[in-house]
Amino acid sequence: MEAQMNTKEAESQFLELVQIDSLSFQEGKIARRLAEILKSYGCTVRFDDASTALGGETGNLIAHMPGNPVRPTVLLTSHMDTVVPGTGIKPQIDEQGVVWSDGSTVLGADDKAGLTAILLALKVLSSSHVDEHCPIDIVFTIAEEQGLQGSRQVDCTALDSKVGLCLDSSGSLGTIVVAGPTQVKWSAEFRGRAAHAGVAPERGVSAIKMAATAVSRMPHGRLSANTTVNVGSFVGEGPTNVVRDRVTLQGEARGLDEEELWPVVRNMEQIFQETASEFGGSVQFREEKMYSGFSFGEDSHLRRVVEKAMESVGLQPFAVKSGGGSDANIFTQNGIPTLNVGIGYEDIHSTSEHVALSDIVRAAKVTEAFCRLYGR
Repeated sequence: MEAQMNTKEAESQFLELVQIDSLSFQEGKIARRLAEILKSYGCTVRFDDASTALGGETGNLIAHMPGNPVRPTVLLTSHMDTVVPGTGIKPQIDEQGVVWSDGSTVLGADDKAGLTAILLALKVLSSSHVDEHCPIDIVFTIAEEQGLQGSRQVDCTALDSKVGLCLDSSGSLGTIVVAGPTQVKWSAEFRGRAAHAGVAPERGVSAIKMAATAVSRMPHGRLSANTTVNVGSFVGEGPTNVVRDRVTLQGEARGLDEEELWPVVRNMEQIFQETASEFGGSVQFREEKMYSGFSFGEDSHLRRVVEKAMESVGLQPFAVKSGGGSDANIFTQNGIPTLNVGIGYEDIHSTSEHVALSDIVRAAKVTEAFCRLYGR
């Protein structure tokens, strides 16, 4: 007899997971517990060597559930880490079946709601005939909250997955993130000339004034529907009696359209160079592409199957474009087209984070339906 999904199952599993501390790079305990659960569902489980590269307690958890061998393998993914303050979480359930923390920590629904939904779906699938669903790869990543570092370590060539479903988006059930951005991180080190600020300030070239002028001239904030730029830090520390000769800026640029994004980055670099030259200083500009964007059109087969899975459990699918990155970006750029879907959590990364147990159940049902429908 097939296992059943209900809010009691969701409550038991979700409350267990959120009470296991798992800050980024400290996911060892929850990884071991998830491995136990997956093995009880008949999955093979291993860990990659991401912990060696990143210095954490554990690598990414990679598991496999057998399925119909004539159908393509699909990927299910969520991340194990949570943000601070995220230790000693004490979940509370209100009269509407919504789970909150006690207000002193985050809840960790991002992304333990996703983990729970996947586990509930796999439990049901494990009790059904193997031919009724696809073979399934499961990847529970570490350090997603630290710039998608865990998923960047996954060797996607070692997976059989042809497509993927990521359960890690805010938004109501039915949300499908059909486009995500390319992210470029940048830094700019402005160099001026130090001098005594009280005796001979005119001999100095203030890197602080230079950098501040450059920031005032650069594009910033939302530039278009596709592109954003942000300065995250401005550092030029030193004693008050010295004209500061070095300032470092760090920031990012994101864009849904790379052809629009890169000219913005080049323009920003040019503004920095021209400003530094105007002040008689110099600047060293560096950029690094952190991940690539993606876009799934209405003709995408993966998108159509996800929509059908949602409709099969009574949800109305609706597509959104997101300015945020997720592990879906990494898997997609590495050859496994992956859609991220909304699972109902709200106010993430705050002490008012919450999620309805009924939404976790519905997310699990979508996940189960997806595994049954793909390649059928």
